[in-house]
Formats: sequence, structure tokens, C-alpha cells
Amino acid sequence: MKPDPAAQGPALEMRSVTFRWPGAVAATLQGVSLRCEPGEFLGILGPNGVGKSTLLRLACGLLAPEVGEVVAAGLAPGRARRREVARRVALVPAWVVPGFPMTVRDLVALGRTPHLRGLFESRQDRDAIDHAMSLAEVADLADRPFQELSAGEQRRVLVARALAQDPRLLLLDEPTANLDVAHSVRLLEGVLGLARQSGLGVVAAIHDLNVALLVCDRVALLHRGRVRAFGDPDDVMRWALLREVFGCDLYIGRNEMNGRLFVAPMGSAREPAAITDTSC
Repeated sequence: MKPDPAAQGPALEMRSVTFRWPGAVAATLQGVSLRCEPGEFLGILGPNGVGKSTLLRLACGLLAPEVGEVVAAGLAPGRARRREVARRVALVPAWVVPGFPMTVRDLVALGRTPHLRGLFESRQDRDAIDHAMSLAEVADLADRPFQELSAGEQRRVLVARALAQDPRLLLLDEPTANLDVAHSVRLLEGVLGLARQSGLGVVAAIHDLNVALLVCDRVALLHRGRVRAFGDPDDVMRWALLREVFGCDLYIGRNEMNGRLFVAPMGSAREPAAITDTSC
């Protein structure tokens, strides 16, 4: 992917977005405003059920806001043609089950569908597929059936498929789920390097706060459907704020080797129950 000099504006902008699932009493997201610039890695943080995945679905047009406006790569994704959205925005969901058996390469090649001009892949399509598989470290799995891979390998293949789309906005739902430490770091650092090089905007829903501290330029901390804090990770990752949002005590320190903050859980924020049984 090469930078698009004609591209104007943010990779993603949400303006006072509210979304309520049908039949729900409370809104899942309420008054959410945030912005991701081209070349930026934005992390969406918060506990389970706070609306991180919903936010990503709104960003790619799979859902439409009840109130507010979403602009993704210059488009209103909920109103634009799906083919045009797919050329600019790629989503890696938390999980996917192909409808029929496919090899890894065939699945990754589906990412080129919005760009195809005929029935056959062009040289540009093949190069994009090969580059995406290399970046996600799945080139050696090209001929393997997707269903036979481990959960971590499947996750990397899904990222490769999204990268093959050559998007301007990449949406990642728990990108390091089921990945070991080495693959998590290499994958996200590769995505971050691509963002810097090409102007790709990246928005990722992340549970691991230390992963967010490692790769994110800015983070949005969601709490009860609202953006509780938004900005530089070092400014957002404060003890009182994280304790309020996650409901547990956390130790926040600074790594002496690289100077980065790190977070370690310390247990529930509630008072511990009295110990009545002292037997061994």
C-alpha cells in the first residue's frame, strides 16, 4: 500500500455517536466522539460488554448509529455502497467460520474481492496477497486448510485477509487473542510499521493493557458506554481511572529497560473477605 496524496481528513471520526440494540433499555454506546488520524494506531480499551466490538461494527457500517455521525476513510459507511466501503475499510472480527473448506491462500485472497476487475487475479492482486501473508507470518501455511489451523494461526490469517484489502482504515477486534507473546508483538509491530509507512489508520479493540501501551499512539477508554478518557496512553493509564473502570486494583510501573509504562493486576477493588479457615 502506498500513501494516497488525495486522501483528506481522518481515517475514522465518530461524532456524538449513540447506539442502542433493539429492545435494549440502555444504550450500548452513548455520545461517543473520537478520531483516528492516518498513520495512527488507536486502541479501544474497556471491560467486557462495554461496547468495543459494537464501536468497530459502527466504524465499518455493519451497524448504523441511532444518533450521531461516523466517517470512515472519507465515507459514511452506513450509507455508502458496500463495495466502496470494502475498498477503504477492513475489519478483522473476533472470530469467523468459513462457509466451506478453504486453503489459507484462498481465504486471504478473498480480501482482494473489492478490487477485482474480472474473474482472475492480476499481478497487483497476487503481490498484495503475498505481502499480506508475509506480514502476518502465514506464508508457510498457504496450502493448509484454514479449519485445521490452531486458533492463533487462524487469527493471523484473518489479519492477512484484511491487509490484502489494501484499506485506508484497519479495524481489529482483539487482534492478539490466542496468539503467543512473540507473534503478538511481531504482528502488531508489523501493522504499526505499515501504518507509519502508508498512512493506514488502525483502530483496535484491545483487552491487554500492556499490549496497548506497547503499540498505541492514543487510546480511548470506554466506561458504561461513554468515552471516559481519550489521549496519550501514559496520560490515560492512571491508577484511579483504571481502578474505576475495571473494578480491580492495578500496579502501574515503568519498565527500566525501555522506559514504557506497564500494568499488573493486584486483585479486586473490593475489600477482601475475612479468612475464617486457617487450616492447611
